[in-house]
Order: sequence, then structure tokens, then C-alpha cells
Amino acid sequence: MSQGSKRAKRTLVVEDPSETRCLGRLLGERLQGGEIILLAGALGAGKTTMVQGIAAGLGIQEPVKSPSFVLERIYRGRLVLHHFDFYRLTQEDVIEAGLLYDIDDSAVVAIEWPERAGEALPGWTLKVGIHFHEECLDPGSVKSENKRRITLESTDARWVEVIETIGRHTSKRI
Repeated sequence: MSQGSKRAKRTLVVEDPSETRCLGRLLGERLQGGEIILLAGALGAGKTTMVQGIAAGLGIQEPVKSPSFVLERIYRGRLVLHHFDFYRLTQEDVIEAGLLYDIDDSAVVAIEWPERAGEALPGWTLKVGIHFHEECLDPGSVKSENKRRITLESTDARWVEVIETIGRHTSKRI
């Protein structure tokens, strides 16, 4: 994928985990292989939920689980999906383990807690930020506990087009 000078950024609000999975599925359906997706957000924000949607978009039937304690899970569908969780790692751990070096260029890589890898990351094509929506701070609203702000951002030419398309097709942009 080529890097361009154009940048796309869209922020959406989802009401619950099913909408997070739906957004992930929309992204997954557009994957061609070779993409790196960085997922940032607090514990419990919905990073694994987003990857579940991405996997569904890739036609993966197997249940997607957090790789927190195993570091990586591999799923096979239309494309191979490598799902990493770097929460318990340092940049040195990622480099020493060589986690990102033996991945086929036609696979898709989804990394939770990418900031732990620092400079060890080979660059990113799509950054997904998942955050608790401000309304989540209201303890009286059960529904708001599930609401998230999701930001999609990239300078990669193909992702810019995908982000703009998704932005046009959703009314939840903020």
C-alpha cells in the first residue's frame, strides 16, 4: 500500500458492541491483504470487539478471542488474520520476539496496544482509536455505558478512500 500526502480521519459514535462489530465488518470486507491495523483504547474499550467484526468481514467463522495471554492468535478466512495484543510487552520484547517479522505480506495484522511496541512497528496503514464516550461518565444511563467514540485515521491512499466512504454512509459521525 502506498503512502500519500492526503490524510483521512473520521470519528463515529457507536451505541453498543454490535455496532462496533458492524463497523469492524465493514472494514474487514474491504481488506485486500498486507494491511496493518493499530487498535488503541483503554481496557474494555472494545478493541477485541472491533477485531471480531474485522474477522467476520474476512469470512472467519471461528470465535475471535483476546490474545492477551498468548500474544497472538491466527485466524483463517478469505485472508489470514494475525491478531496481537502487546499490553504485557515492551518495545524490546516485541523486537526480541520477532513477532512482526515472519508474517506473510498477504495477511492482515491487527494489533491491540500498539503503543507498547514503540518504534518496533513497521508503520501503520490504519489507526483505530476506541474510547469511552463522554456520556459513559453518567452512572445513571445503562445504555451510555456501551457507547464508544471510534476514530479511524490514515494517510494510506486506499484507507483514505475507505474512511471517506464509511464516513458518507454513517449518520453517527461527530
